[in-house]
Amino acid sequence: MPVSGDTYSFTEGDILRAPIGKGVYSLHKGGETIYIGKAEGEGGIRARLMAHMRGDEGTCTKQATTYRYELHRNPAAREDELLLEYRYAHGRLPLCNERKG
Repeated sequence: MPVSGDTYSFTEGDILRAPIGKGVYSLHKGGETIYIGKAEGEGGIRARLMAHMRGDEGTCTKQATTYRYELHRNPAAREDELLLEYRYAHGRLPLCNERKG
């Protein structure tokens, strides 16, 4: 099951409305999931999304057009679950997760 919740534009305005809590998020380009990540540190989901927008995480995720997020008390476990589900459904990781390693 993909990240639940609404879809938002990957713009600074929408990112600034994202929560500072911990959880998971997915980045999309043209309807395709290109990255699944977790947010555990200071600033939570909002900080991680801003890092992707600035290009701090590389150029791959900077090309996202929309995002979704899900607050979660154990982001690492939920991220693992989402990546496993994606790999099972598509035979590979999302494009930008593959490039990370």
